[in-house]
Amino acid sequence: MDRLSLDTSVFWILLAATALKLAASYLAYRKRVQAAARYCAWAMLAAACYSFGYAFEIISTSLEQGKLWLKVQHLGIPFITTFWLILAIIFTGHQAFLKRWSVLLLFVIPVMVFIFQFTNDYHHLYYRDVQFDPDSSYMSPILLEKGPLYWLNVAYLYTQGAVGITLFVRMYSRAMPIVRRQVVMMIFGAVAPWLFNIAYIFAYDVVKIDLTPFGFATTGIVFIYGVYRFHLLRLVPVAYQQVFETIQDGVIVLDYDHNLSHVNESARCLFTKLRSWKGEPLAIAELFESHPDLLAMSSSSAYRELRISMDRDGAPHYYQVKISVIYDQGGIFLGKLMVFSDVTQSVLYQEQLLANRNQLEELHAFKDRLFAVVTHDIRDPLALLVSLTEIIEEDFIDPESEESEIFREISSQVRDTHLLVGNLLDWVRSQGGKIHFRPLAWELGPMVHAAVKTMKHRLEAKQIGMTVSVQAGTSVYADKEMVELILRNLMFNAIKYSRTGGHIRIEATRQMDQITLSVKDSGIGVNEGVVQSLFREIQQSSSPGTDGEQGTGIGLYLCEKFVRLNGGEIGYTSSQGEGSTFFFTLPTAGAPKMQYRSWREADGG
Repeated sequence: MDRLSLDTSVFWILLAATALKLAASYLAYRKRVQAAARYCAWAMLAAACYSFGYAFEIISTSLEQGKLWLKVQHLGIPFITTFWLILAIIFTGHQAFLKRWSVLLLFVIPVMVFIFQFTNDYHHLYYRDVQFDPDSSYMSPILLEKGPLYWLNVAYLYTQGAVGITLFVRMYSRAMPIVRRQVVMMIFGAVAPWLFNIAYIFAYDVVKIDLTPFGFATTGIVFIYGVYRFHLLRLVPVAYQQVFETIQDGVIVLDYDHNLSHVNESARCLFTKLRSWKGEPLAIAELFESHPDLLAMSSSSAYRELRISMDRDGAPHYYQVKISVIYDQGGIFLGKLMVFSDVTQSVLYQEQLLANRNQLEELHAFKDRLFAVVTHDIRDPLALLVSLTEIIEEDFIDPESEESEIFREISSQVRDTHLLVGNLLDWVRSQGGKIHFRPLAWELGPMVHAAVKTMKHRLEAKQIGMTVSVQAGTSVYADKEMVELILRNLMFNAIKYSRTGGHIRIEATRQMDQITLSVKDSGIGVNEGVVQSLFREIQQSSSPGTDGEQGTGIGLYLCEKFVRLNGGEIGYTSSQGEGSTFFFTLPTAGAPKMQYRSWREADGG
């Protein structure tokens, strides 16, 4: 191939390289919303000026043409590495160093080189001599003797290149696997023109051509490949890193040797050893030495999940740990990713659900106890008494005799009690083992008077006076059947422990959003032996009344549970020999709907 053909071939190759760099510059410019992309576009455009001017320098036919194309080349040569260094600073997350004065300082030498090259004919500080030799053995007919400013520019370019590559290498050593490929692409793209330029400077007599433009063409190819293959500059690694660091879940990245590769801030808070970790080699076995379950999980070769408990700030926290194996697109094992998600709140909710289940179990157990006591100790004897009283009343008692009235009273009381117990048993049994709570708004007065009527025979038998003080229109929001059972039990106890000729007063008073219903008697007072367990336990046997009356031992226990289920409180005051006052509270009908207690809370849990 003759000299002309060779020059023409190199000319077109350089023009192709120029087009490639312009394409790379355009691609970067399209992503100009990111500062790194803008400086990448400027660097590629400067490199395009270099290769374009060098292409025409090769086919120059005169010294003046050669000098012109040298000037075109130097529209870009002094600025290429400066733009690239700024790109490296931004790409690696060191934008804090890019103050206005520091950017201007970076461009001092490039601008000075640009000016001195354009005015070289007046001082010859950049090129000592420029000659035209069409018969030269070198590719370009323009022969250059470098001056001191030329070597200053070379030193500056190499210094910038070294700083930029150092930034990329440091970033690679700390980067997550997902962004290391981008960093590798940037390093390779930077090293290529550097190596070609070394060949030009130190082996020019051998290669006979400036290879640096071809090096920048390689950079353009790498850049374009990176844009389409690895989404280069779509989100710079420092942004990926920022996303990684701000994830609320703790993330630990392991390399292929099961050593710690990277952790985010959330993960540092989980393990003491990570808080001071600076990237030095740390085996996962050392990190998880106090968590053998995590260590065993980390050795798995498949996706796994595990829940662990860890103490933080003196309180237990629960984490769902997920481990994933990381492969590249060729299926080569790269490492593992461990994600620690705080599920403490979820676990607490589960524990609450478990507690609710336990409440249901306790309710079921209470129902069984209720059935056992009532069925065997009350219902069967009462059923027998009802039958006996009916037989005696029909066959043995003279309706006109003095005993008839007494017996009718006894029979009435037995029937009433049997009916009350039967209703209670039927009600509990109908619920299928569950106590249904149905609060409604209703007026308190009529219910109180109805309950008093059921006690009429008992009051008359002991000649006890009864006073009811419930203001008309007093309404409550509660389960009516429960409240009626509570009141009957309290009235029964008041009559039971009142002496003949005593007095009982039922009173309803309102305070804010609560109604307090009290039953006050003039009886013997509460036995000190049962004070601690009066409401909290089912009594094995109740104390006999003033006339020897007996009870079941479950009345006050049921009262306390039903009062608390209705959102109220129950209590009493008592003085030995002077009487007692039992009272309980209920929400008014117009009160804001409150959070009613569960059965477990009603049981003191």
